[in-house]
Amino acid sequence: MVACALIGGKLTFRELFSGWVVDSRSHFLNWDQEVSSVSCHSQEVEPGSLFVAIRGTQKNGLQFVPEALSRGASLVLTDALLEQGPYFYHPDPREALALLAGRFYGNPSHAMVMVGVTGTSGKTTSTYLLESMFEAAGYRVGLLGGVEIRFGNERMSPTHTTSDAVTLQKTLARMRDAGCQVVVMEVSSHALRQKRVHGIAWDGVLFTNLSAEHLDFHEGMEDYFQAKSILFEEAIDFSYACQKNPWAVIHRDDPYGARLVRALEKRNCLSFSGTEMEGVLSLSGWSGRLGGVWVESPLVGHYNALNLLGAWRLAQVLGVSPEQMASGVKKLQKVPGRLERISRGGIHVWIDYAHKPDALAKVLEVLRSLNPSRLYCVFGCGGDRDRKKRPLMGKIACLGADCVVLTSDNPRTEDPQRILQEIVSGVDQSEVHVELDRKKAIEFALREAQSGDFVLIAGKGHERYQIFGQDSFPFDDVEVVEAFFYNA
Repeated sequence: MVACALIGGKLTFRELFSGWVVDSRSHFLNWDQEVSSVSCHSQEVEPGSLFVAIRGTQKNGLQFVPEALSRGASLVLTDALLEQGPYFYHPDPREALALLAGRFYGNPSHAMVMVGVTGTSGKTTSTYLLESMFEAAGYRVGLLGGVEIRFGNERMSPTHTTSDAVTLQKTLARMRDAGCQVVVMEVSSHALRQKRVHGIAWDGVLFTNLSAEHLDFHEGMEDYFQAKSILFEEAIDFSYACQKNPWAVIHRDDPYGARLVRALEKRNCLSFSGTEMEGVLSLSGWSGRLGGVWVESPLVGHYNALNLLGAWRLAQVLGVSPEQMASGVKKLQKVPGRLERISRGGIHVWIDYAHKPDALAKVLEVLRSLNPSRLYCVFGCGGDRDRKKRPLMGKIACLGADCVVLTSDNPRTEDPQRILQEIVSGVDQSEVHVELDRKKAIEFALREAQSGDFVLIAGKGHERYQIFGQDSFPFDDVEVVEAFFYNA
């Protein structure tokens, strides 16, 4: 393994590119010079840096090459022919960035048990379950996801579900150096398509499900599925090459999951199905027998039982005992913003991140199955995101709830009123109220609710902000609910 720059190792450009084919375009470089950093952001470049010029979705990294050189970059890696500065040609800079970032930080994924979870819904809950199971087995665990990044005493709020390649490898190196033995992380389709996780050596990967999302990024459902498949095909092949023996666990009830199962028939693959869940679902969660032991989970709903089963299967093949898994499951009382419950005076309020049609439908179905007297749904749709889902979500909310309160989510650069109009275009039958101010919308539903009623506040979940234009402002659904009950 190449020396790790993060912990003080001396890594030269010659070592960084060891085994790579070097051509004349980089002959002006002093190959024995130490590498100070690897970056794709010109403002982070310092003397001795390698700058990788990425052609992004909004900006072309090539335009920042002059700035990177002026800041002292010793080498530029690019897929274009440059007229200035030492540079290294590579046909796929994203792939090169991920591999070189891993090498720069000592390939931390090779030294830990790496567990990845992907799918449209259930990623966060599954990672929290896996983290709790591995901790119950006595492992030191690092968690990487859309809600938080944590290990030891470190707590960080991520900007993306899966970080860029350099940030990711640096964080993994910090986890390794802090003594983490297992890392559990969410893996997004964007990250897979953009090769942010390329070069990670996995031990186990989990597929939860696939439904329409991110179709403003992907060309369609097939493209979305192919992006997810990278984690189970190319990434697994890489892990085998790193002398690991990775396992894939797939939800076979999902039609895309069934396709993965067939594609992985010659590899280490286990599948699971909801038909295997023999237990009791209630307002208290799920309870039943798994692996010969009694299991009690406080997480509510059929889909959370499925998340539990998928995490259980993966932890089991990675060596966690049924007793340890059952202990970890019981210990996990809640997942931030995933059917997070606040109850007062017989009114049950549920905060959930459901921000896409399939997720909203499933949450409403779960809550309806618990027999509330009346079910309220407060939600909106984010701006600068897939507009096609807005009327569909309006229709789903009206079919699933007794009273719908439409409000703002994160409007971003769009007109909040126009977003609501597009949601309203799908509304029929149900009682509907429109209130742009999210705080007032939540308070309206809480004032209307009586003992025995449920109030679902959907769309933002764990988020502690609202985005208007380019700016973020503090806003927390949980705090609004708690303040209302406190002052009631």
